[in-house]
Amino acid sequence: LFLLFTMAAKKQMQMLVTRFERLSRRISLAGLLSNHQATEAIAQGRVQVDGTVAASNFKVFQEAYVTLDGVNVPPPEPEPKLWAMFKPRKVLCENLEREDTKTLRSRMRRWYDKEADRVGKAASAGLEEESLKDRHWVIVTGLAYAHDGLVLLTNDGIFAETLSSAEANVLSAFDCKIQGDPPVDLLHQWRTGARAAGVNYGRVFCSVKKRTGATFRLRVRYVESPERPIDMLLDAHRMRIQTVRRYSFGPYIVTDIPADKVVRIPIHKSLRHLIPVADMRQTLVPLHGAMMEDGHSRKPRLENSAVEMEAPE
Repeated sequence: LFLLFTMAAKKQMQMLVTRFERLSRRISLAGLLSNHQATEAIAQGRVQVDGTVAASNFKVFQEAYVTLDGVNVPPPEPEPKLWAMFKPRKVLCENLEREDTKTLRSRMRRWYDKEADRVGKAASAGLEEESLKDRHWVIVTGLAYAHDGLVLLTNDGIFAETLSSAEANVLSAFDCKIQGDPPVDLLHQWRTGARAAGVNYGRVFCSVKKRTGATFRLRVRYVESPERPIDMLLDAHRMRIQTVRRYSFGPYIVTDIPADKVVRIPIHKSLRHLIPVADMRQTLVPLHGAMMEDGHSRKPRLENSAVEMEAPE
């Protein structure tokens, strides 16, 4: 009771059901640093919670005021963010910039610079965040250097890992151009299950889209995961690959995505069950602003208690 009275004397408190996140995850979800970088920043004393340096990577409630190097770290949104982009061939699927090598990050910067030059500085407000060039993000569906097509990104590493797992049962479709005749009997066998290099690919569905001279275009559909790359499946069965394009991932299709920018996309209803479950708890949190009752400001109080909160000065 004394502790509660002391807290009340210093701050007005309110009992709420609120969301808790580890400090490193909150910083990562805000797009400021990766989870690993955020953990290091906490250890270096660069993170504060309600004006006090965080001594460890503990969980904080949503209403806590968190800063990183003096910059506000906003609380996470109710759902993860999801973006889509088109990755061209000869671009590395990396959240880094490399000298003399194109990456997703360097393409984002090029898009931003090009658009900012076109519209001017005044009209480019908000473009920096939209381009993601200086934000942290996680690749959901990576692609090999030589391949092109749809790539999804998110701000939530847990969501990315879940989406890309075989257990999520999300179908991907690839358009593959191969040299020579495809082994038709083998493609039919894949409908009941395919294996390559000791890895079980599950059921794989193939259809011939087009034949041009000595080349075939196949549409290959299966549940993709990092352990089940399309290259390994085709190479293991001696199919000579010329080009590979990811046509779709679940409900998202590459033809719906512009070729020259990153776009925010909604989480489709078929994937919503894969959203990470938030840690929700009831707790006392500091009251910001005035408490309202029937449209009027009221004095905070503890119901049925002899302890009264002090009115704000």
